[in-house]
Amino acid sequence: MSRRPVRILATALLFAAGFASQAMAAPVPALDLLDARQDYTADFSLRTGAKGNFTGRVIHAQGRERREFGTGAGPQVLILRRDLDEADMLWPEKRFYLSSSFSDVSALVGGIEEITLDRRKDGSETIGGEPCTRFAVTGMSPQGGAFHGKMWFTADGILMKASGTVRFQGKDTAIETSLAHLQRIRSDSSAFVKPSDYKGMPLNLSSFGLGAK
Repeated sequence: MSRRPVRILATALLFAAGFASQAMAAPVPALDLLDARQDYTADFSLRTGAKGNFTGRVIHAQGRERREFGTGAGPQVLILRRDLDEADMLWPEKRFYLSSSFSDVSALVGGIEEITLDRRKDGSETIGGEPCTRFAVTGMSPQGGAFHGKMWFTADGILMKASGTVRFQGKDTAIETSLAHLQRIRSDSSAFVKPSDYKGMPLNLSSFGLGAK
């Protein structure tokens, strides 16, 4: 099986999902900052040096997120369930999915569960019509995952933009993600559930020499 869906899922997890929280000066665990408490929907874009450009729609609730985006192979959907330790990639046209654990995907991108972040205020700016505080951010994990760049947060902890360099699997990749047309509306819980009529299988990352150790 190709590694392509695994790498797309990992990239989307680390940066499309974003680090969203209140401003803090001391280093803090990334996963403590991962989930914005505010439900929202928005259009998103993700640009990476390794994989090109992705655009789509995000639905977010604390502990849960759905990303819908197009690829050359057709539309795909990424569902992240931190609350259930699950990550699913769906192919709607084939009614097929692959599942893994949130923890294994975290390990795949350099150990996000162990990443700590340092942030310092670097000004203010309006992104996508939202007033934001801009931060210079550095993050790293014992497994070698790292991020250096800038992030723009709303007052209620939504990451509107991130731009910088991410290191995972020993390689540096330039990356930028942003939101537009943000709406603070309550999320429908059904958006975070795999359709019952899809067929699929668990994805054992250890078969790729990847995942949790």
